[in-house]
Amino acid sequence: MQKQIQSFIKDLKSNKKLSSFDEASTKQAVVLRMLSFLGWDIFNVEEVCPDYVVNSSQVSYALRTGDKSKIFVEVKRIGEKLDNHQKKFVENASGEGADIAVLTNGIIWWFYLTASKGDWRQKWFYSADFHTQEADAIVPQLVDLLDMNKVSKGQALKAAKKLFRDKKQKMAADFLPKAWNQIISQSNKIFIELLSLQTEKLCGYKVDIKSIETFLGQHIEDWLITDIPNTVKAPPSTSLDPEISDSKDKPASKTSELFDSDDKPTSTKFEETPVIEKERKVESYTDKSIKSFTFIGHSHIVRAWDEVLPILCEYLASAHEKDFEKVLWISDNQKPYFSRYSDQLRMPEKIQETDIYVETRMNPDEVAKTALKLIEAFGYSQDDLSIDAR
Repeated sequence: MQKQIQSFIKDLKSNKKLSSFDEASTKQAVVLRMLSFLGWDIFNVEEVCPDYVVNSSQVSYALRTGDKSKIFVEVKRIGEKLDNHQKKFVENASGEGADIAVLTNGIIWWFYLTASKGDWRQKWFYSADFHTQEADAIVPQLVDLLDMNKVSKGQALKAAKKLFRDKKQKMAADFLPKAWNQIISQSNKIFIELLSLQTEKLCGYKVDIKSIETFLGQHIEDWLITDIPNTVKAPPSTSLDPEISDSKDKPASKTSELFDSDDKPTSTKFEETPVIEKERKVESYTDKSIKSFTFIGHSHIVRAWDEVLPILCEYLASAHEKDFEKVLWISDNQKPYFSRYSDQLRMPEKIQETDIYVETRMNPDEVAKTALKLIEAFGYSQDDLSIDAR
């Protein structure tokens, strides 16, 4: 069986006619043939059921044993991007009794554990790409997951759960450097207290918090891990960005009107854009009411000064996700403007998609100065921000 499938995959790689296949051709020439190699009777509609109704929608095939649907397979034409189809397909397949959902365009195969917790992205556990991966590396997994006998005996589900656990463990390990960076770069009460206690043990005197924060700030770049591996959270997207496909389904955020996705710059590393702490000369906005502000050419109308920083932060957190925590070092040397602990701020507002809070109880001049510190921390110029206040 495995040799047949390996030979079939190699033939697909060299087949120049594949790019002209429509969905029907992909089903017949690729998917059904693959299923036949895997022991499925493709001529038995009780075993390989076409156009199976799931949640008022149809999936290309339901693979059934013992009168039960075990696997749902959704097929798209050769070369079609799968990103825009996975959300609807996986959500429909989940909770319908099948163990595994498979989305494929004949060349790329994405596998989802339908009963696992979380949204559709979190259900993904394995990908196979016939063009970029070696056949001998793919085939054993395909057999473990799709072989008819293994499916009927429950062995395929066990294999899927093992791959799912392995994926979660790898993801957790990949997050260790990021977790380390967050611990040493944030105003961590426990970390600061431990450092204070250890210092007191060594010299007999307790060091003040300000001295500890200054010490940490001076050495932070030496301790940060910059070579952070890519964390696998979703299938490797056929459009290069696994999040693009879901953008149409997300509710509009406050910054969606202000910033287009194409304007988001590439995230920079910690050492490339140090936080600038020098004093800036800015226009005084005392007793002025803000009407709007403009950042990198996009204007946004606001009702009050306390809306400026949350909106600006939401954009920067999205554009600079990997190193957004550097905002935790922005302050006026007396009080923090950003913190992971809401009780450290007078009027905190949580920045969307992060675990960081921003202070909103500021006078107009504080807002303007902090906004400039914020954008410069991520490599922007003061000229990229303008405020309309009267």
